[in-house]
Amino acid sequence: MTLEHPFIRRCIDPKALLLDCQKISTFCGRLERQAEKYADGDEDLQNQYKGWGFELFVECLLKCFPMDKRIGIANYQLVDEDDDTGVDGFGVGIDGKPATVQAKYRQANHILTANGDHLGNFKAASLSAKFGVDPNPGPHGKCNMLIVTTGKELHHHTRDQMLPEVRFLNREKLRVIVDDHAVFWNTFRGTWSKALEA
Repeated sequence: MTLEHPFIRRCIDPKALLLDCQKISTFCGRLERQAEKYADGDEDLQNQYKGWGFELFVECLLKCFPMDKRIGIANYQLVDEDDDTGVDGFGVGIDGKPATVQAKYRQANHILTANGDHLGNFKAASLSAKFGVDPNPGPHGKCNMLIVTTGKELHHHTRDQMLPEVRFLNREKLRVIVDDHAVFWNTFRGTWSKALEA
């Protein structure tokens, strides 16, 4: 497995970010502190740094757990940063059809909305000819669109009315998957180190 997100080299201190890290909350707390240093008071830069760091985490998560039905996306690839249409990555869903992913770094108590968090762009881009996600539900009752976030949940109106076909991994679900999962965190550290040597 290789990690490719540019944050591999942009991170101001990868070792400090992941040293003995075993929990998503620890990772997020350290990422926030680094973002403050990196941005030097610029809120947009701070948010960008946190977003990049979380996108790298999501890349590792998807590449480590493609067969887990909560994730269910194999052959994960990043979308070029300059091609920002709301999709951060894509791959193949458990039904063998195209799948898309969006990573959203948010505070633990944040409730995501379609408009406030630009989630409509993700759905539109996913269903476009470029990404070709099938709008019909697959074997898990949803389409091959996955939002991964450190936020709390999707607002009920967004979830039920605007994005009923989208799957959603929030901070609580991420905790279940990665907290105290030594193999995952060791893999994250190891593949990051290897990528820096390349």
